[in-house]
Amino acid sequence: MNHTIINENALLKVNLGFLSDNYNYLRNCLKSSRIGCVLKSDAYGLGLINVTKKLIKIGCRDFFLTSLDETLKVRKECSKSNIILLNGLINLKKNDIKKIFHKKIIPTINSLNELKKFNELSKNLGSRPEITLHFDTGINRLGIEEQETVPVIEYCKKFKIQVFCVMSHLASADESHNKFNNEQNLKFKKIIKNFPNATHSIANSHAIINLNKIEYDLIRTGGCVFGTIETKPFKNVVELYAKVLQIKIINNFEQSYGYNQTFQSKQKKRIAIIAFGYADGYPRTLSNVSYVFFKKKLPIIGSISMDYMIIDISGLNQNEIKVGDFVELIGNNVLLSFIAKKSKTIPYEILNNIGNRAKKIYIDNI
Repeated sequence: MNHTIINENALLKVNLGFLSDNYNYLRNCLKSSRIGCVLKSDAYGLGLINVTKKLIKIGCRDFFLTSLDETLKVRKECSKSNIILLNGLINLKKNDIKKIFHKKIIPTINSLNELKKFNELSKNLGSRPEITLHFDTGINRLGIEEQETVPVIEYCKKFKIQVFCVMSHLASADESHNKFNNEQNLKFKKIIKNFPNATHSIANSHAIINLNKIEYDLIRTGGCVFGTIETKPFKNVVELYAKVLQIKIINNFEQSYGYNQTFQSKQKKRIAIIAFGYADGYPRTLSNVSYVFFKKKLPIIGSISMDYMIIDISGLNQNEIKVGDFVELIGNNVLLSFIAKKSKTIPYEILNNIGNRAKKIYIDNI
């Protein structure tokens, strides 16, 4: 059961039309690869079901997720798509594994032991579904370790395992001149020679933009389609707004604002209290260093608290902003990349966090 409390004073606008434009632009850029969309963590906070329905409508047939619950939700929306569970069989109970087999979810195998477990379960359940093999070529994260590569290949051949996809993950795809990308790619090329009939996938969103020679059969994207990579002509898919709860005129010339008096001023100010804080996923590190937008940039002053932030509206005319107005926190005037940079993180983290409590509104041009 979802116990998330929705902040009715905040709006997250998700433009499904722009999502479609991004997908179609990406599809036209690729030579022969097809697009697989990564929908983990509630489609990066944008809403799994609505995003899935749109992607199916525009032709996407390959989806990658990390949660069994989310893979089953996607399966309800599309009976014939390839749905890959990236976490595979790790820590799943027998009944959950039965669901994977029954619903034709494609588990990702990340170790030799997991492969053996899959094979034994297949025999016991009388079913031999396809799998994805995830080889770690250097990121040293989840995946089949280098010393297990040959044993895994030999085991698959011996037991005639049906391999749908062979994949790996680039560690530095956002750095186009990083030689490690080529090292990983060479390792991957050697591996896939053993699986000529499988789908091959190593490219993620950044690889599509920076490493156009690394495509293979299937590219995996989240950022390009969802607009977290702000390279033209990709469009910004999300806009975040929050409501003005109160306006104050501070006549005293020496005042501090927010917890711990982190912002102090000797000038008369007009301030607005905004209904959005770190409980809504807005980084507290943006206190005193960032801004919101309402007709112009308005500085955030004082420490961002759990449910509120203070903005300086002294630069606006007397009645230019009022209680009930919505200010832009993320959008065309306050870029997601700017917020991420100021917070010393990446756009994906910001998206995941802000998607939890804000009320979502979906816009579509079709």
